[in-house]
Amino acid sequence: CNLVARFGLFLFGSPHALSSELMATAELESLVDNCISKHGVHVIDIVVKGEGNGKSVEIYIDAENGVTTEMCSVVSREVDGMIESSGVVRGSYRLTVSSPGIARPLKFNWQYKKHMGRRISLKVCSQDVERDVVGRLESIDETGIVVSSGKSGTPEPIRFEAIVEARVLAPW
Repeated sequence: CNLVARFGLFLFGSPHALSSELMATAELESLVDNCISKHGVHVIDIVVKGEGNGKSVEIYIDAENGVTTEMCSVVSREVDGMIESSGVVRGSYRLTVSSPGIARPLKFNWQYKKHMGRRISLKVCSQDVERDVVGRLESIDETGIVVSSGKSGTPEPIRFEAIVEARVLAPW
């Protein structure tokens, strides 16, 4: 299946700009990981938008027991201080730290456990055929998940390596 879609690699721009942007993003990710690991939270995604003094840095964090607004505030203050002292983001920027919410795809296997019993939408690839699966997350183990889908609610085991993308569906 499409590796670009599977790994979220959407690359634009000149090779030089791209390499320096990727290096800065890797530095920022490393800095954030080191800063927040002591709080028991994980980086789900880092998005840097804009240029010059109009940059926006969005950091999405998650934890096995969920993320509170207080935790986002603590992480935001610490990360902001580390960004300022390291200079990894040049110029002024606006920093936002939040939980990923249901709009962001699940990135790590441990995230599925938090969503047991909820409806999820999956893109699954097996034998070079990609298909969509929508159903209720019934169980999880170290190799994959079981989703009950279709009108009959038939349980379908899906291995983690076959999942291209997974999103939690809104309950409404």
